[in-house]
Amino acid sequence: MPAGAEAEEAADGGRAAFEAYARDGQRRLYRTAYLLCGNVEGAKDLTQTTLAKLFQHWRRASRADNLDAYAKTVLVRTYVAERRRFVRDLLAHRSNAPRPQDDPAVQADLRVTLLALLDELPPRARAMVVLRYWDDLSVESVASLLRCSESTVKSQCSRSLVRLRARMGDVQLYSTGS
Repeated sequence: MPAGAEAEEAADGGRAAFEAYARDGQRRLYRTAYLLCGNVEGAKDLTQTTLAKLFQHWRRASRADNLDAYAKTVLVRTYVAERRRFVRDLLAHRSNAPRPQDDPAVQADLRVTLLALLDELPPRARAMVVLRYWDDLSVESVASLLRCSESTVKSQCSRSLVRLRARMGDVQLYSTGS
């Protein structure tokens, strides 16, 4: 078999392996992306961008010890980078007039309220809270994903939770009574 044919066959095998991973892992990536972005369109875009980056670097990604962790790392870092760019552009173009804030207690659905409050957190803090408490990752895992110290994760999560609790105010938490 000529060398070109071997390379093409290997590329086809890599493409098939990526497609299989993308089919299986897309829902998990989308769930985390939705929690980070807070909206369907942003989550779809973030998931697709993550999958595109994984495909672009599939040889390296496919050799990872834990492919799901590798993909989640790409997703979170892409989210943080995009949000930083967005915030930087927003700050460069916004007026100094304060924006009226919606009262989250008016919203009936706690999930919608929580997503709105998460949206008020800076991108990196939001990523830490989502990964730590929603995805139930350890402090060490979050620190590794975001390339920061464990103490940074602990302090940022603590501050973010205080801020979320303060903004929750009198919103009633629904319980099943059990």
